[in-house]
Amino acid sequence: MKKHELRKLIKENITDWLSERNIPEADSGDMAYTEKAPKIKMEDQIGEMYYVTKPSKNSTMEELVGKGDVFEFATLGLTKEEVHGIYKSEGKAKTVANKLIKERDIQLKETYKKGQDKLKQMEASIDEIKGQIEGKMSEATQNPDMREALTSESNSLMEKLSMLEMQMEKLRMALEAEGMRFEKKSSKKDKKEDEKEEKEDDKK
Repeated sequence: MKKHELRKLIKENITDWLSERNIPEADSGDMAYTEKAPKIKMEDQIGEMYYVTKPSKNSTMEELVGKGDVFEFATLGLTKEEVHGIYKSEGKAKTVANKLIKERDIQLKETYKKGQDKLKQMEASIDEIKGQIEGKMSEATQNPDMREALTSESNSLMEKLSMLEMQMEKLRMALEAEGMRFEKKSSKKDKKEDEKEEKEDDKK
């Protein structure tokens, strides 16, 4: 048998063998078989997880909780400093987030109260400085020889007064904004409670 006839016979036998086993004939090496080979699915024994981030001043409970698998977590760009914890259960994550929000609100209210106390102290200091300035000016009028020294002291007090008044105004604006935030949150809470009571009344 000639060499080209033998080659043809071998090729036909291989083609028949592949056809019987439903394996596609390769056009070039093993490429055709490799492309048709089944993809092995990655085993994931962890699955979906829920993370809770640390709350900011204005964060809501819904904003703190997120979910995803290991690969989705890798794309979020979260750091250890930003994340409070990771949980398997959504319920657990929401419970933790709600606790964090309550703790944050308690701390903010304490800070707000300290700010109010500080504002009162500053107001008292301003009244005291104004009294000192008036005293220096009055004394300067009565004692012309001491006028230059007393005027210098009055000017120093006025600079201190001006700086203190600016600080007090900034603090007052910050407290007003914080107070409005508390009122808004309290209003939402009252609304939810009213809606809850209405639903209970409807059931009755």
